[in-house]
Amino acid sequence: MKKKIGFISSIIIFINLILSINLSGQEKSKISGLDNYISNIFRILQVDTMPGASLLVSQNGNIIFQKGFGYADIEKKIPVTPDTKFKIGSISKQFTAVAILKLKVEGKIKIEDKLSKYLPGFPRGNEVTIYQLLTHTSGIHDYNFQPNLDVNKPIAPQALLEIIEKFPFDFNPGEHYQYSNSGYFILGYIVAQLSGKTLSEYLNKTFFKPLGMNNTGIYETNIVLNNEAQGYSMNDEASKKADFQEMSWALGVGSIYSTTKDLYKWNEAIFNGKILSDATLKAAFTQSVLNNGGKVDYGFGWFLSINRGLKFIQHSGVSSGFYSYLERQPENKITICVLCNSLPTPKGINPILNGQAISEFILSDKMEKQNMGVIDTTVSENILRKYVGRYNYGHGMAMLVTLKDKQLFGQITGQAPNPLTPVSANEFYFKTMNAKIKFVSDSSSTVDRLIQYQDGVSFEASRLKDEILVKINPDFLDKLTGKYDFGNNYVIEIIKENDKLFVLTPNMPKYELLPTGELDYFMMEAASRISFTLNKDGKAESLTSTFDGMIMPAKRLVD
Repeated sequence: MKKKIGFISSIIIFINLILSINLSGQEKSKISGLDNYISNIFRILQVDTMPGASLLVSQNGNIIFQKGFGYADIEKKIPVTPDTKFKIGSISKQFTAVAILKLKVEGKIKIEDKLSKYLPGFPRGNEVTIYQLLTHTSGIHDYNFQPNLDVNKPIAPQALLEIIEKFPFDFNPGEHYQYSNSGYFILGYIVAQLSGKTLSEYLNKTFFKPLGMNNTGIYETNIVLNNEAQGYSMNDEASKKADFQEMSWALGVGSIYSTTKDLYKWNEAIFNGKILSDATLKAAFTQSVLNNGGKVDYGFGWFLSINRGLKFIQHSGVSSGFYSYLERQPENKITICVLCNSLPTPKGINPILNGQAISEFILSDKMEKQNMGVIDTTVSENILRKYVGRYNYGHGMAMLVTLKDKQLFGQITGQAPNPLTPVSANEFYFKTMNAKIKFVSDSSSTVDRLIQYQDGVSFEASRLKDEILVKINPDFLDKLTGKYDFGNNYVIEIIKENDKLFVLTPNMPKYELLPTGELDYFMMEAASRISFTLNKDGKAESLTSTFDGMIMPAKRLVD
C-alpha cells in the first residue's frame, strides 16, 4: 500500500509540474517549497488511524498543488485523493446565492423583493427582503439551534418551512447580522419554487453539468457514492465514526458534496465571469448594509475579509464528521480549498487556519508585515487577572479565559486553550480564530463582557457569574452516573473518574461537571448546566440540561 500511495503522489507531482509550465518564474520556484510546507502542516494525518484531508491550491487558473492526506475510510484503509467526495457544509450557501442571482438575471426575482411575494403566509414576510435572507440580516431564528428536532429522519421542505415559521424573530429585519441557516433554507425553497425543479435538479442542470463538476451534487442518504469520504469525530487523537446526519434538513444550507477539483472549477467559473457577469456578482462580494447604515463583511454566500492588506473572499462549512474551507484571493487569482472528513479535527488541523496559513505562505511578499495590529505589549498580571472568567457565546458555548505564568489563554467550547496576545491593556489577538478580543468594563470598572472582532463582524459575549463550588461525597456521585437519553438518538453519558464527575457528549471533548449542589452542576468550558432528579431509591432517574433559556430533559437508561 505504501508503494502505491507513493506512486500516486509521484504522478500528482508530475502533473503539477506540467501545469506549472505557464507560470512565472517566481510561481514555479514556490512549488517545491509549497509542497513541503503543506505536507508539514498535515503530517499528523500520515498516521494509520487518522482521518484525512484533500488540498488544492491554484494560481492564475493553474493548479500548483493537489494532494490527499490520511484516510477517506479508516476501517477499509482507503486513502484520500483529489477525487474523494466530501460533504462541504455551508460552502453550499454560495451555490444557493448564485442560483438566486441567476434567477434575478432571468427576471424571476428581485433582491429587494419582500419575502411575502414568494411565501405569502410567512410571518412578517412583508418586512423581510430577499437581500436580508442572503446577508443573514433577516432576524429569522436559526432552526439549527432548536432542540428536540429529529434530524435523523428525512424531512420534506414544506414541513421544515412550517417549523421555521413558528419561531419568534431574533430581532427586527435589517437591524443586526446573525448567521441563520433558516434564511438559506428559505432561499433554496424559493429557487425550487421559481424554477419548477427540485433544488438538486436546478443546481445540477444550471451549474454542475455545464461546468464539468461531475463529482458534485446534493447528498441523498439512500444513494451510495463512489470515492465517498466517511465522517469521523476526534477525541484525544482517537477517532470514531461521526453521528449520522440526515441531509434533507440542510437543503440550500449545507447539503452539497464535492471534491477539491470540482470546487476549483467552481471558483474559476465564478471569478472569470463564466456563470454571471461581474456587474451581477458585484453585490455578492459587497459588504451588506444594516438599517442604520452599518456594514457587515458578509456578501451573498461569502464572507469578505482583509488580511494584511489583501482582500479575501471565503466560506467554511461543517457537518457531522466534516469540516471544509474554500478561499479566493481575487487580485492574485489564488484559490485554496481544504476538505477534511473529521470534526472535531486532529490536533493542528483546522481547515480555516490551515488555508489562511497557506495563502500567507504564497503571498508573503505581497502582504503587509503587521497582522491584526499585534504589537509587543506587556500587561501587568493584576490587570490580566481581571479578565479571568467565563463568557457566554450563546447556544451553550462559552469562552473560558484563564491565566498561567502571566499569559492569558482563551478556550472556546470544544477547542483547546490558546494564547491571547496583548495588543493593548484590554485588547488581545486570538490567533487561533484570527480575531481580536476586547474586554469591556461596566461603570463600576468590573469587566462584564468581551467583544470579539472577526472577519469584519463583531459580537458581544457577556461574562457569566462566578460559581461557588461545594464539596460532594465521592460515593454520592455514583448515584448520578449512567447514560441519559434526550430522544432522537441523542444520548450522553455521565461517568466518574478519580472522584470527579464528567460528561461525555457526542462529537465533543470530555468535560468535568463541577458541583454547586448535590444535584446541580456546570461545565467550566461551556455555558450550560445539568441538574439531576433522584428516584425513590436515591439514584438518578433523569437530568435536565439548560442553556440559553432552553430546557432539555433526558431520562436515564436502565443499566
